[in-house]
Amino acid sequence: MAKKLELPVLLKDIISNYIVNYLTSSSSMSPGAENLVGENDNSGILVSPLNEFIKVVSAESNQSLIYSLDGSSRSFISSKGIISVASVVVSSTISPIFGVYPPISGFPELDLRKPFLALASSAHQSPLLPFFYSSEYVTTLSLDGSFFTSVNSPEEIETEIRTILETEALKKIPNDGSVILDGPLIPPLIFLRSKVRDDVLNFRLEAIRGRNVIGIVKRLDKSRLLISSLYKLSSKFMEKFRIDPRRYFSDESFILDLIKANLSPPYSPISLGPILRNIDNTPVYVNYLIYPLHPYVYKFAILRVESLSNDSRAIDQLSSLKFTKDGIPFVLAIADRTAKEITNAILKIVMTSLESMGLQASFYSKLEQVRI
Repeated sequence: MAKKLELPVLLKDIISNYIVNYLTSSSSMSPGAENLVGENDNSGILVSPLNEFIKVVSAESNQSLIYSLDGSSRSFISSKGIISVASVVVSSTISPIFGVYPPISGFPELDLRKPFLALASSAHQSPLLPFFYSSEYVTTLSLDGSFFTSVNSPEEIETEIRTILETEALKKIPNDGSVILDGPLIPPLIFLRSKVRDDVLNFRLEAIRGRNVIGIVKRLDKSRLLISSLYKLSSKFMEKFRIDPRRYFSDESFILDLIKANLSPPYSPISLGPILRNIDNTPVYVNYLIYPLHPYVYKFAILRVESLSNDSRAIDQLSSLKFTKDGIPFVLAIADRTAKEITNAILKIVMTSLESMGLQASFYSKLEQVRI
């Protein structure tokens, strides 16, 4: 059995032996650049006939085991470069915390042994330096072999190390239950370079194929997948449901008006869909779960549920779970909150230690990403 590590001890070693020395060293080596790629297809095909588009979900208690996985990441922008940290947490309906990484005293550990901390220097590095300042917990290189540098955005570095941790953690979850991922089943990874994005996606697809894994998207105020998929059916849809999807800019506003125009209290959980979507040559089935937070109050949890199979049992399983007041399944909320707390704690330790050593923090604004 691997020796259990204490996070404060591990971080002290990383800060003193890796971060400070790496970020303060420099030589001549030109970084490469590559165009970013994003998600191209923003629509899908409605699989069900219109008269089956809205379905009542079975609210029967479901005793099957469900795991939930979520990752978190943050960055410290300093005068010498970027320090990005990530964490991942798995919870379940039986045990609130199934495992965490990096290791935290008092929590069961996910034995991943993958980098949870990435260094991006503000100076060019020689080919040898990454090997001098590297460990199983720290990385200075991207998956394509290029150095992380301050030319990379913090979001790009965070996305890469966080998504890798999430995928590795998914492999550690037993096959005796369903798995909920916080976010899309196949993430768009819009911040990553094309080669890195392809590698990360291949790892994710290998981990989810043949398993009962679903992705949950909680924020739909910017999503247009549903209304885009219904665009060609707008006339028939309006005739049947008295609402035109072409009039809306987001799935969330469309769904809420659809409920108002076609349903009345007492409200029951319903699903919309499914929609078949092709992402990187992989078919993904999308349903929308509308979960009333109260039978007689017009307030709902709206979740986009993604799966590799056209199986309504995923929606049934979700609707059987207990939801928070914010409209999130408790098992997912626990993983989400714990991952954020771990990442914040790690970053606070790193920042405090580095600033005490004289490494100056830099002002950072999201506007920098649009070259303003």
